Amino acid sequence: MRKKDFEPASSYDQRISELKVATAAIESAKAAIRSAQLNVEFTHITAPLTGRIGNHQVSVGNLVNGSDSASMPALTTIVSLDPIWFYFDMSEGDYLAYQRATESGKLGETRASSPVVQVRLADEKDWQREGVLNFVDNQVDRGAGTIRVRAEFRNPDFFLTPGQFGRIRIPGSEKYPATLVPDSAVVTDQSRKLVMTVKEDGTVVPKVVRPGPITDDGLRIIRSGLDPGDQVVIDGLVRARPGSKVTPQPGSIEAVAQR
Repeated sequence: MRKKDFEPASSYDQRISELKVATAAIESAKAAIRSAQLNVEFTHITAPLTGRIGNHQVSVGNLVNGSDSASMPALTTIVSLDPIWFYFDMSEGDYLAYQRATESGKLGETRASSPVVQVRLADEKDWQREGVLNFVDNQVDRGAGTIRVRAEFRNPDFFLTPGQFGRIRIPGSEKYPATLVPDSAVVTDQSRKLVMTVKEDGTVVPKVVRPGPITDDGLRIIRSGLDPGDQVVIDGLVRARPGSKVTPQPGSIEAVAQR
């Protein structure tokens, strides 16, 4: 506001106009500085996860346009290593068996709990790596008849690498005592599976059994049909005819590792 008319009003108005123009130029310069600072920050990229970085796809000096991501290649790729996820497809039959075991109380709910699973790599013989199931998909693939499942494994030494193949072992029930016999001791009689046993008087008696899967030691699980005290014929099955008399001899069972 003018207090005295030492200069014409037109000159005063011109000075006020020039002041406003200069103030606007200052704000415009500040905005340019903030934009330049933001662009500098965009040149420093931080990853939201830890892991191993791959080969860079953009070299120093290349122009990167972030507004057109469809035509721009990825700068690089980063994979998470610890923990690491193991994806696999479970058949519909195995999934149904899992559901039945859960329904009967033999196994904890897969989606609610975290069943312990084991994995081994192509050159490993033992199941030394343990993890947990942490995801089961919500639908079965009708084309393949499988359902996608995921297990999580700790990988503190970064030995497991994304993209590797391995074999996974998942529990079908809670742990329970089982009768194991050599797979060669199970014989087939039409549609039945038999195991030759020897009574106390030496009489050979065939018993119908319901076999289960083969363990890693190469032994066959017998789900039912044998009693704990039964003497099983594991050698000389050709001479062990039903009803004949034999003299049982103690034998030994050697484990055969399965690949």
